[in-house]
Amino acid sequence: MSLQASAWEAPSAQKPSGWRFRPLDFTLSRKAVELTAMFAAAMFFAYVFMAVKVALEAKEGYHFGDFFALWTSAVITHAGDAAVNFDADALHQRQIALGMNPDGYNPFPYPPTFLLLLGPMGALSQKVAFYVFMIPAFAAYLMAMWAGRWREWWWALGAAIAPATGITLISGQTGYLSGALMIGGLRLLPTRPALAGVLFGLLTYKPQLGVLVPVALIAMGSWRAVASATATFAACAVASGCVYGFPLWGLWAHSIAEYATRFHPVVGYMPTIYANAIMLGAWRSVAWVLQLAVSIPVGIVVWRAFRHGPYARAAALMVVGTYLATPHAFNYDMPMMTLALVWYFIDRQQAGGRFDLGEIVALLLAFTMPFLMLELKKVDMPMSWAPLGLMFCLIAWPRKHEAETTTEAALAAG
Repeated sequence: MSLQASAWEAPSAQKPSGWRFRPLDFTLSRKAVELTAMFAAAMFFAYVFMAVKVALEAKEGYHFGDFFALWTSAVITHAGDAAVNFDADALHQRQIALGMNPDGYNPFPYPPTFLLLLGPMGALSQKVAFYVFMIPAFAAYLMAMWAGRWREWWWALGAAIAPATGITLISGQTGYLSGALMIGGLRLLPTRPALAGVLFGLLTYKPQLGVLVPVALIAMGSWRAVASATATFAACAVASGCVYGFPLWGLWAHSIAEYATRFHPVVGYMPTIYANAIMLGAWRSVAWVLQLAVSIPVGIVVWRAFRHGPYARAAALMVVGTYLATPHAFNYDMPMMTLALVWYFIDRQQAGGRFDLGEIVALLLAFTMPFLMLELKKVDMPMSWAPLGLMFCLIAWPRKHEAETTTEAALAAG
């Protein structure tokens, strides 16, 4: 299964030997592309080595980045005190006892269903738990991107060298897992909607990233996916209640309301409209109005795209649109956006390889934004929404020559 870029090219057109960037007036040969890809892959492995080294040598109780917070929640849950995860003050004290800097703030905003995965890791050391969690999650993410088509190595390369991949590794966060579930669900949706629904149901461990999933599924009338997603979530909710107690759901709802008032110091790491408005100094009420003013039209565009089926363009729109429609996402949640960027690049190359300067700038900014946000935060510059908005518009806006010469392809074929 694959997001087939080839189906967007002219059926009878002969592929050019190189890619001509008209505004820059030069042609990039395929040999140069392959050498660049090899260099990028080498840089990735060097980067992984350095990232792991930094994670292992971190001080002040922050080994493995934010994974320290996930591990402490796992330890607390494994000890039989799952409710502590939803009491900010009690959790903070337990984290300090486990080695956290007293000035740190590491809440647990996840629903109780996530404890089903974390709980067993509480019996492991922090280092072992990090590898047990991150390695399978990255492997699943890579497989979802690659989708079993070994000749289409651009997908794996894009997943490997994307800055969002590195940010997730350094932070020790859940981006690989959510990326694997979202991308896997989108790839399976055309041919195995029930299984796709299972993956979407599992993604509810981070519900803010699935804000557009119901819009897409209902728009295309994929009721089997809706049913299986609902059943999966319900099964996980019941299982977590049976294992850790159903009152945790009430504690979680209360903790989320409290958490929403305390994450303002980290809005610089969030690419959402709400976060960018807060960085501008807007009141929370104004920020919510701005968020809704963007979320609603984004949802409408995604709805209209999926009315024609789960095609590549629709999937890319939903992935990029997620960060515009949700008020809460971090740069380490962005590995799944690599799907849309790689697809767009391959799509344009297959259609003739002619890129406008604006496209190049938008692609580069969107690709590097997870890292650029680290610098933007230092100067309080709320610009992380702009590349996402540009990419969403580029994907949504049909190009005339493509409309005349290309055909829509399903996400998964064969």
